[in-house]
Parts: sequence; structure tokens; C-alpha cells
Amino acid sequence: MFRLIKIDFYKYSKSRTFWVLFITYVVTMTASIVGIEQFLNSAVLSKAGSDSAVPIPKFSFYAFPYVWHNMAYLAGMFKIFLALIIVFFVSNEFSYRTMRQNVMNGMSRNQFVWSKVIFVVLLSLVATLILFFPSLVMGIIKTKVLTWELVTRKLFFLPAYFLELTAFGSFALFIAFLLRRSALAIGLLSFYYLILERIIAYKLPDEVAAFLPVKAMGNLIDVPNSALMKLFGVNFREYVATQDVLVSSAWMIIFVAAAFLLIRKRDI
Repeated sequence: MFRLIKIDFYKYSKSRTFWVLFITYVVTMTASIVGIEQFLNSAVLSKAGSDSAVPIPKFSFYAFPYVWHNMAYLAGMFKIFLALIIVFFVSNEFSYRTMRQNVMNGMSRNQFVWSKVIFVVLLSLVATLILFFPSLVMGIIKTKVLTWELVTRKLFFLPAYFLELTAFGSFALFIAFLLRRSALAIGLLSFYYLILERIIAYKLPDEVAAFLPVKAMGNLIDVPNSALMKLFGVNFREYVATQDVLVSSAWMIIFVAAAFLLIRKRDI
């Protein structure tokens, strides 16, 4: 396994495109986490002004334990960016025939797939850590009274976020193995994520649509219950549902298994 990690690390560490995309993701994520509270309070709530019939409270995104739910939900909106990185670089393995070169150098087809699965897992892990540290710092700054129980109470949203990224990354990996061309794969991933599944979900009953891949992954972390939501009597789920964990995990296994089948059945 470490040999596979070493090969991919050497490959991507030499890619300027990878570092540009990854650093852009890190900066965008960190800036969003640090600035979301001020943005909503100034740009959204200030528009209501004093003319609002209902006094609108300020958003507080960073106080423990709610910061984990709030930031995990926010960060989930950026998962498409990581998926596009996965699609782009895995597809290029076929376009530039580096996969064929790896096989000629002694790597088996299964090892090649495992190297990409490990890439998805490690990228998801790094993204989870990028979410963790700024959220922790902002939570410490914004919470008046800190206790261990308060800090860790909703920490389970972090592994849920990791699962969301890994499952969605596996979906991107499958599309890359299926089409083998970065432009086509990026187009299909974007079309399915932004348009096609939403149309399908709209036409299906909610209890059936919940089993669609992207829907299930997105359902892992529901909309946070902010003070504004509670003011208007709107309540969302404040836990991670077992069904969503199982369905997302099942789709992840299906996509990875499909990638193995594709690599075995098709020419390299």
C-alpha cells in the first residue's frame, strides 16, 4: 500500500496543475469557514433592517457544539470541486497512458485501481482536516465557556463529512474509469450532479429519492438549525441518520467495485 501511495505522491507532487487546484480549494474553504458568519450577518440580515416585522437575530455559526454541524454542511457544498480534481487526474492517467506504463513496470490492474481509491481516501482525509482546524480555532474564539463535552458533542459530523467526500469521490472515480477522457467525465459528473439527479429525485417519491447516490450523500449532513430557522418554527435533523450512512456506504462500495470491473474488462 505504501508503495502505491509513494508512486501517486511522486506523480501528483510534480504536477503544478494539481497544486494550483488544491491550494485554490484550501484557500476557498478556509476563507468560507472564517468569513461565513460575518457575510451572513452583514449581507443578509442587514437587508432586513429595522423595517422587519419580526426581529431577526444574528447568526452564530462558530459556538460549540454547533460549529461542527454548521461547517460540515457548508464544506459539503465544495465536494464537487474535489470530485473534479479526482476526475481530471484519474482520466489523465488514461489519456497520457501513464496507467499502461505503470502496468508495464509491474503494477497490476487491481493495484492501479487501489492506488486511485487510496488517492480518494487520502484527499478526503486531508479535506476533513482542513475543515477541522479552522472550525476548532473559530469555535474556541467564539465560545464563551469551553468544556470538553461541549467541544466534542457534535463532533460526529466530521466522520459523516469524511464519508460524504469519500463516497462522492468514489462516484467521480467510477465516472473517470468509465469515460477515460477528462472533458467528457467532468461534463457527465457536472450534468448528473447539478441537473439529472435533481430531475429524477423530483419525479420520485421522497422515500425513494433518498436512495439516489448524490441525494443520500447530501442527506448525511442536514441543514443546520440556526436561530433564524428556529424563529420561524423550521426544524432540521441534528443527527446523522443510520440509513444515510448505510446507503452512502453501499453506493461507495458499488462505485469502487464497478471501477475494478471496468479495468478488468477493458483494454488499457
